[in-house]
Amino acid sequence: MRLRKRLARWLLIGAAAVVVAALGMEIAIRAQPLPASLGKQRATLVVVDRQGAFLAETGDGEIRSCRPVGIAAVSPWVIRATLAAEDRRFHSHVGVDFRALCGAVWRNVRSGEVVSGASTITQQLIKLHSESEGRGWAEKISENLTALKLERAWGKGRILEAYLNRIDYGNGLRGIEAAAQGYFGKAAADLEPSEAVFLAGLPQAPSRYNPWSNPNAAEARYRKVISFLRRDGCREMSLFKKTPAIIPRGSREGIAPHFVRRVVSKHASDGGIVTTTLDSKLQESVNAIVGRHFQRLSKLRARQIAVLVMDHSNGAVRAWCGSSSWQGSDGQLDGVLIPRSSGSTLKPFLYLHAIDTGLITAATLLPDTPDAIRAEYPDYDPRNFDQRFWGPVRARDALGNSLNVPAVHVLAKVGARPFFRYLLRSGIPLQGDLDDYGAGMILGNGEVRMLDLAAAFGAFANLGIHAAPRLTENSPARHTAISSPRAATILADMLSDNGARLKTFGARSPLAFEKARIPCKTGTSSGFHDAWTVGATGRHVVAVWVGNFDGKAMDEVASVTGPAPIWREIIDILLPEDGGVEIDAEMEGLEKADICSLSGLRWTEQSPGNLSELFLTGSAPKEYAASFFRNGKIILPPEFALWCRSGHNYLAAGIAIDGPLRIISPLDGSTFLIDPGLPRGRQQIELIAAGGDAEMIWEIDGRKLEPDESGNTFWPLSEGSHRLKAVSGDASAESVFSVK
Repeated sequence: MRLRKRLARWLLIGAAAVVVAALGMEIAIRAQPLPASLGKQRATLVVVDRQGAFLAETGDGEIRSCRPVGIAAVSPWVIRATLAAEDRRFHSHVGVDFRALCGAVWRNVRSGEVVSGASTITQQLIKLHSESEGRGWAEKISENLTALKLERAWGKGRILEAYLNRIDYGNGLRGIEAAAQGYFGKAAADLEPSEAVFLAGLPQAPSRYNPWSNPNAAEARYRKVISFLRRDGCREMSLFKKTPAIIPRGSREGIAPHFVRRVVSKHASDGGIVTTTLDSKLQESVNAIVGRHFQRLSKLRARQIAVLVMDHSNGAVRAWCGSSSWQGSDGQLDGVLIPRSSGSTLKPFLYLHAIDTGLITAATLLPDTPDAIRAEYPDYDPRNFDQRFWGPVRARDALGNSLNVPAVHVLAKVGARPFFRYLLRSGIPLQGDLDDYGAGMILGNGEVRMLDLAAAFGAFANLGIHAAPRLTENSPARHTAISSPRAATILADMLSDNGARLKTFGARSPLAFEKARIPCKTGTSSGFHDAWTVGATGRHVVAVWVGNFDGKAMDEVASVTGPAPIWREIIDILLPEDGGVEIDAEMEGLEKADICSLSGLRWTEQSPGNLSELFLTGSAPKEYAASFFRNGKIILPPEFALWCRSGHNYLAAGIAIDGPLRIISPLDGSTFLIDPGLPRGRQQIELIAAGGDAEMIWEIDGRKLEPDESGNTFWPLSEGSHRLKAVSGDASAESVFSVK
């Protein structure tokens, strides 16, 4: 009886002890804090193209890649193999596997220190976020309590997802998605069973099982995990006969490093996936084209090539090649962003603005003569690429053939400062002040970035609408009207007219298309330092630059021989899907008129050709071209007098002498500069006047001048201010000029 009472008392004490222990355990679990970092999931910045294809990833410190994904985006084989290798009773324990723990405790007691933890996945997750580096009893007890609490707070699914996203798979790859991409080049959801099992074995000792540096150990671990699966009843052993092949280290280098660097600079503080506008397939095609042409151009001392392809409707960048190679110090520079001499690429914007404001039309007759701009720019003497002067040229032909003097003549009409401001409004800020360039800004003195130039040029194919460049899919499209749709349509028509550029480029240049309308423009800077080609399809604008980042000259690489062939290959890739630019000649606000191919006035039967030209409504010429023809001969206005007397007069044209007497050379207000490098006797001005109906008599500063044997009168330059007088019968005219 006494024994029975004693037993009952001990049972009661034991039960009370269990209750107290359980209560103490519960209090301890509830009091145990969860690591603050558990709720924070870090992610590296992953840059992908518009279709989700990998471009690059930026890590920090020891972590090269970390891409958290939901548990549903992980192959079931990853989960199955991971549990077999790390925690086979994961779904049955409460955060601590007491069965495994008992064995671990016995081993630890025997050794006198913690040599085995029998850690569950929950405990391993806690350990990843623990600030303590110790492995003693206190740390182990705290870890167990935290694991018990985490199981209650999160549940199995969330714990397993967090573990798979944060565990180290070696080589700076954190999480199963990063490991799948890093070792097999695919998403965790797409892993083959053997690949999933291979990865499941790595977290136990990522350095020891490094598949790149220690493939034999990695394969041995793979076989070990397979044995764990067999132990747990897996019947699909035939899936694991071969060790899966991992991709080589560094085999996923980016195809658009300059573009990626630009994206990363704008999203450096972000984590996760950034979906860009880049088209990887097009980028790879551009890279291949650049590589082929680099072999050709490098022999001509042209070491760098830059290319940009944009969707001109929304500004999305589809291909970005900043240099011909990423290697070396030069390769790190980005030709898409470095300001370079614009050559003649700004001329279309000048003509666009002049037509839109009614200063000229596509048919306006412009002078391409040595003296055409002398009054406005007395110290400026631009020449064409072929060193010829073509005399009277319509604006369409002047732009198509990229003639320099007519462009400066139009700039004088528009005004250099208003045009400088117009470029700024059009998204093309020149790298400097107007005073740094003068009239030469329209011929290449102004430096522009390819990114700005391409975006602005897209407006010629997009009814005058400029789309700001976009690098990411979620960035909003921003549009600005830089001209009326009507003026842009006229310019698109002019820039896609191969017949208008025959004098300079010929009929079979890379700019010539048989059917499609492709507005385009070239530009070559003085001394062959920069060569450009830019143009647009129905959807994309393509810009190509060739040159040297250090500013060294190329071996006479011009736009038509350097960038134009590259540009044409890219356009040919885009053209089947894009088509050419649609030019709506029936647009409201436009009209057509038949004009004389020589004068740009209304066509007459004497005109050498009859052309149909586009005009803003009301701006078509009303005057007929009859005044340009007399007795079967071409008669030009007086401003072409010097050109008509030169060897450039391929028209055999004469000058109209009707009207009042006026001095053509030297023009009133002109300034001439004496060249100290030339003999004084070779520096003379030919005196030319138009009008008058009697013999011409010349006086300068009151002194009469005699003509030479051919009847022409020349005056040798002499410093000072001079007054010139021409007398013909009862008519006279005067001109005041200076010589310095």
